Amino acid sequence: MMKKMMLGFFVMVIAGVLSGCGTDAIDVNGDNYAAIQERGSITVGMECAYAPFNWTVPGNDAQSEAMPIDDSNQYCDGYDVEIAQTIADALSVDLVVKAINWEALIPSLAQSGEIDMIIAGMSPTADRAQTVAFTDEYYASTHVVVLREDSDYADATSIDGFSGAQVVGQMGTIYDEVIGQMDGVIHANALEDVPTIVTAIKTGTMDATVLELPVAVAITEANPSLTYIAFTEGNGFDVSYEDRVVSIAVRQNDVTLLEEINAVLTRISQETREEWMFDAIDRQPR
Repeated sequence: MMKKMMLGFFVMVIAGVLSGCGTDAIDVNGDNYAAIQERGSITVGMECAYAPFNWTVPGNDAQSEAMPIDDSNQYCDGYDVEIAQTIADALSVDLVVKAINWEALIPSLAQSGEIDMIIAGMSPTADRAQTVAFTDEYYASTHVVVLREDSDYADATSIDGFSGAQVVGQMGTIYDEVIGQMDGVIHANALEDVPTIVTAIKTGTMDATVLELPVAVAITEANPSLTYIAFTEGNGFDVSYEDRVVSIAVRQNDVTLLEEINAVLTRISQETREEWMFDAIDRQPR
């Protein structure tokens, strides 16, 4: 009799716990704004390896703008963290940062519900928009070529001046795609992340890569042996508006969250965005 009573007690406890969890459960096919408010936190995914948008620092080196990385003793800092914190503050919830590999970001949002938004320097391409919904832009930039200062191609004035160069891009990004516009280059197999690409260029394994301007500025300031080339109009890459800007991704049915984030973005002036970006460049690890 005692065993039956104890079993019944545990069933009631478990049911109560599950019932309590259900109030803030994430439905990848639903509108989760109320659940996020109930939970009191919003989870953002980013690589934490793409300065100045986001990067990782040890806890003892973390500045006030940095946020702890979930399930880690390290911190994430950068422009994306500033944007994410501004959104969390506006929604009156805590910010949780998860470090996730680039290729796993969209599945972590749209499929597993592990995160609530992606703020990772992601372009709102039509292909990605089939799986996630994008906010208005939160930064716009231009595409440049990063290479060694002593490179044979350092004096190039157009994207057609790199014939014979080994050029590599980051896997799954527009920066890898636009290499196809550079006549005569050897388009190397894409690499997983920017730090790996930088190492390949510094060691001479690769000659160059394509990146957006703020990232190029950050990389060259941290690596004096590298430089970047920004091209005049008509001599650079032909990219659409959606490939020049970066936006925040949310689940397609999170329409309320999308509206709330867009409302926050409208209150961040262009001057403030530029100030935050250059502040991030200044405090990135050297």
